[in-house]
Amino acid sequence: MIKTKGLTRKFAKLNAVTNVDLYVPRGTIFGFIGPNGAGKTTTMRMLATLLRPTSGSIEIDGVNLLENPVEVRGRIGYLSDTFGLYDELKAWEYLQYFCGAYNVDASRDRIHAILDLVQLTHKSEDFVGKLSRGMRQRLGIARMLVYDPKLILLDEPANGLDPMARIALRDLLKQLRARGVTVLVSSHILTELSDFCDTVGIMELGRMITHGSVEEILARTRTHLRLILEVLGPAEKAKEVLQGEAQVINLEVAAPGVPAAASDTAPVFAKLEMGFTGNRQDLPVLHKKLVEAGVPVVAFFPKAENLEDLFMRLSTGATN
Repeated sequence: MIKTKGLTRKFAKLNAVTNVDLYVPRGTIFGFIGPNGAGKTTTMRMLATLLRPTSGSIEIDGVNLLENPVEVRGRIGYLSDTFGLYDELKAWEYLQYFCGAYNVDASRDRIHAILDLVQLTHKSEDFVGKLSRGMRQRLGIARMLVYDPKLILLDEPANGLDPMARIALRDLLKQLRARGVTVLVSSHILTELSDFCDTVGIMELGRMITHGSVEEILARTRTHLRLILEVLGPAEKAKEVLQGEAQVINLEVAAPGVPAAASDTAPVFAKLEMGFTGNRQDLPVLHKKLVEAGVPVVAFFPKAENLEDLFMRLSTGATN
């Protein structure tokens, strides 16, 4: 759905975006990650035909954006991080207005079907100005859906939303993907992006550091496993065994497993975290050594990495 090659945008002496090669398959959700000033918004505005690239090429749904920008506009929807709504219209009137502007079916049945998709049917008679921020965000997406775009670009749509509103937004994006819509979304809420994005891209200083599925990027960039070990009682015995293993690095005692008071009789568990330079198939050997040394192992497993771990490992946080 999206293909860019050498995409570059300069503002005077500032290189906001430099040589970005991007590929987003049709019917997937792509998460755009990076600190403020990384070039995400500039890239999205070029994809939305609002900024002309200094150099490079963009193809949207097989159409060359630079040669046919008007044709591309009919296939995309763009919602910026801040946008205005007509507060004195009712929700259904707002969508009816834009159906007329785009010259598409403005029947009440169709409008209510769109409101149902964004979970705003119960607010159809409410004035836009009375809607919560999360509802206004979903109404903004509904405005794009009136002309059935094949690609939706969302710039920080979760900013300022409460947890319930973010869950509703996440579910909506999943529904759009199920309908075959391609979604490119930027966000700082990394843990939530990993819940629904098929692929992600990390930008820094206007350059794409890496992109692909979270699992692929983790596999490419992981230098060692991170292990969690939980034992019954004090951590000292486990620590002694692990310190003698060459494949164990950066050993940390997260919880010592010592009772808070001498009178405490409840079981106390120690927790240790460590790096492991071996492979997953080497873990049973390490586990066996712990058990044979008399360590009362309660849990022993690799720590799952998420999108936030990946971002912190790859990004320096530098901005333009």
